[in-house]
Amino acid sequence: MTTGERIEQNANLTLWCVHVLGPDDVLAAPSHNAAVTHAHELNKATFGRVEQNDVLCFAYAAPWPHSPASHAESVKDWLKPNA
Repeated sequence: MTTGERIEQNANLTLWCVHVLGPDDVLAAPSHNAAVTHAHELNKATFGRVEQNDVLCFAYAAPWPHSPASHAESVKDWLKPNA
């Protein structure tokens, strides 16, 4: 097992989400890697679209701030349109 795989395995000992600053949304993610990847894609999509007086909007992977039960319910909608 590579070091990266061991790190990811340890990271998945907790529940993860994508936290979007600005609207302050949290999206339950199925894994740490999924959260990091989706946050990166969201940031790429908004990069360069910010105007001078826009609200900061930035996504990052973060531990899920709610209960395990709510994570299990929310992660069912992972990347579904209009979820």
